[in-house]
Amino acid sequence: MALESELVIPHSAQDIIEAYADRDFNEHLSKKVGASLRSFEVVGPLDGPFEIVTEQSMSAEKLPDVAKKVIKGEVTVHVTHSWGAPDAAGSRRADTAVKIASAPVTAQAAQNLHVRGAEETLSTVRGEVNVNIPIVGKKIKTAAEPYMRKFVDLQAREVSAWISRRG
Repeated sequence: MALESELVIPHSAQDIIEAYADRDFNEHLSKKVGASLRSFEVVGPLDGPFEIVTEQSMSAEKLPDVAKKVIKGEVTVHVTHSWGAPDAAGSRRADTAVKIASAPVTAQAAQNLHVRGAEETLSTVRGEVNVNIPIVGKKIKTAAEPYMRKFVDLQAREVSAWISRRG
């Protein structure tokens, strides 16, 4: 797969889930990447299966150089995180779907939060970007993958800092 990340977050899986489902955290994370959160919705209770559905917008200027050649103006990104119920240990899995509204670009990822004690969670993320643009699609995909990795790392650092500040 194009994206593989494993990071230890020094907080419980439940605390991480609660932060992910917090609109303020999502607004904070959006600002960190130069986007604005246009909509945010949590569907279902956090103690069972639930979804987090967001829409963000950002300037195409924030995209990799090769993408800026074919994507102009504002970019709207739709993200759906479909979280499963916790297992007996409290570990969780989410399937994430990303769609850029103005371009034939999507991404899919799976995130697992593996409980490793009361205050430690191993986050694993695996996913890939799909670009259906003739001629430059492969170049855009190659350029987008490092951005995905940076975002996953940023999200883990920021959720940890968020929980620590709120704790």
